[in-house]
Amino acid sequence: MTIRRIVHSFYIVFLTSGRTLLELSPYLIAGILISEILKRYKWEKLVSGINNIPSFIAIPAATILGILSPLCTYGTVPIVIQLLAEGVAPAVLITFLAVSSLMNPQLFILTWGGLGAEIAIARLASVFLFGIFLGLILLFIPRALILKKELSPGQGKDGNLIKKKHPHPGVKGFFKDFWNNIQYVGFYFLIGIILGAAVEHFVPAQYIVTLFKPGQFLSLFIASALSVPLYACGGGTIPFIRSLLHQGMSKASALAFLFVGPATRITPLMALASVLRPIFLVCYVIVLILYALLFGLIYPG
Repeated sequence: MTIRRIVHSFYIVFLTSGRTLLELSPYLIAGILISEILKRYKWEKLVSGINNIPSFIAIPAATILGILSPLCTYGTVPIVIQLLAEGVAPAVLITFLAVSSLMNPQLFILTWGGLGAEIAIARLASVFLFGIFLGLILLFIPRALILKKELSPGQGKDGNLIKKKHPHPGVKGFFKDFWNNIQYVGFYFLIGIILGAAVEHFVPAQYIVTLFKPGQFLSLFIASALSVPLYACGGGTIPFIRSLLHQGMSKASALAFLFVGPATRITPLMALASVLRPIFLVCYVIVLILYALLFGLIYPG
């Protein structure tokens, strides 16, 4: 490859990245803005409020709250620890914690803008159904098999296992948090855009089609496995998957990637490990991957 062709290739990647950035930036900004607004609500009161209703209603309610929660896993864990100490049912809290690591309003808006309404709604549905499934299973598992011993009722009310991080107060604090979030997510967002543009230009489409064929278990497994090392941030993943879909990746494989990735990153796993017993955490990850594969096989894409 001559220097001229190399320069031309980088120029094409740069142009593709620029177009994608202009197209998706409004969704990034809107998602972060809504996320910062929602962070101002007292989520511990919302979650504790569903503790006294019947389980068949409490589990779906916890799932919905987990989806709506803009808090990262490290932001959700202190709430869970506090409410466990106050006697709120573990099934409700772990459902809320698990679902909040898989989906939030910011991710939904980014998925809608970057990958389209169908995948965004399918991703939302997969998380909702998983939350219901997980919550119902948790109702029949003894508390001692799920939670660490130090998280028994009446202990740890100060939430000292993980310090609770509150949003900065006031209008100035709001825009400070908004800007910090833009910088953090935007960094990975830009990396995802450049990586996606490079894949789209340098990797032949037939390779992507062969690797991620619709309806094949191996393709779904590969997508799930790749999400573990490649899913660094939701904002950065969307443009990357967008490029793979343009190259021929099946929608089912994309959903498997987007489902497994958020829950198997080291940061949410370490946060979950502060609450859950190691053996239960391992079982949780296995069930999550199996669920993603099953959903991908059923999904007509």
